[in-house]
Amino acid sequence: MTDNLRFFLSRFANLSEQELEAFTAIFTPISVKKLDHLFLENDMVSDIYYINDGIMRGYFNKQSTDITTNFYFGPTMMTDLVAVRSNKPTQMNVQALKHTNCMVAKFSDLDDLIDAYPTMASVFFKFLEHLYLFGVIRQHSFIFDTPQERYMKLFCERPKVVSEIPQRYISSYLGIKPETLSRIKNRIFKEL
Repeated sequence: MTDNLRFFLSRFANLSEQELEAFTAIFTPISVKKLDHLFLENDMVSDIYYINDGIMRGYFNKQSTDITTNFYFGPTMMTDLVAVRSNKPTQMNVQALKHTNCMVAKFSDLDDLIDAYPTMASVFFKFLEHLYLFGVIRQHSFIFDTPQERYMKLFCERPKVVSEIPQRYISSYLGIKPETLSRIKNRIFKEL
């Protein structure tokens, strides 16, 4: 798993062996069973997670309805940065949709590492930039695209979501009801 974490980091910056060693040293492996949670609403979140393999779902509860906001496929990193930086309880829930192997580190250890190795800051700047762009593009899609266009973009840009995620979570992620997703899929199928 450590080798995968090193490879993941190399996508964002060229780090020295010493930097890679220091980075991987702050992480501890954990496993999350299918349907268990990494964290739940109202938990204090102070960690960052590297998802090696498996699938996690991020969601919020609103009036006893789950609203899916993202799917995390390994390899990736994630946390609730708002909760970490504000030092307030999270509003997010993160659940394993498949057995997931992760590594976890204290965010404060990561901050210390960035202070000790300034090159590390560029890794996280590029990663956060990537996440920011993803979020803005998703926001624009909700403003400008029809539900069918959102589904087609998801199908083309994130085919693993369409093939591996239950339909009820996909419909929530697209901001539509499950029956609307079924109608969209039937309409597309008929057009083919």
